Amino acid sequence: MIEDTQIGKIVDIDKKGVINLPIGHFVIVNSKHRLSNLYPKLSIYGLGSCIALILCDYVHNICGMSHILLPKTTKKIIKYPHKFANLSAKLLMQELINHGAKRDNIKAIIVGGSRIFDLDDNIMGVDNIGSIKEELNKLKIEIIKEDTGGSKGRIVIFDSKDFSLYFKSTGQNDFNKFTNSK
Repeated sequence: MIEDTQIGKIVDIDKKGVINLPIGHFVIVNSKHRLSNLYPKLSIYGLGSCIALILCDYVHNICGMSHILLPKTTKKIIKYPHKFANLSAKLLMQELINHGAKRDNIKAIIVGGSRIFDLDDNIMGVDNIGSIKEELNKLKIEIIKEDTGGSKGRIVIFDSKDFSLYFKSTGQNDFNKFTNSK
């Protein structure tokens, strides 16, 4: 039983129009922020073995992002369901639908899943990638962009104004950009 699917929902935006997403949290954006009149940028800094899951309905201009820490849980009571890939994908999809997205229009972008510590048994990133792909496959959500694996952390910034994704690995000077043509 999930205590409250709204736990972990972020609505605060900083003065620069950025919503920083901590582990186990999610955000839904479908218009200008009501208080700041800005299109927020959604960001995750220091993304290592975690996964940034971005779901978008490009037709209805609704997107959501969650910051996933672990592949799955079997616990009965979950306080922060977006910490787990096996729960976050389904819940984030449902949130988008609740905000006007159409199920058949939802597409996914996944970033993260690094192996940042050189240890033989450090497979959390690999497990996270596998789990989120499995969940998206179950939900029949197409992955349209992926930047996963490797051995470096990442920064992810999603611009809700034009639905562009900016991402870079530790040590890179410039961001890579992905823009989906609607």
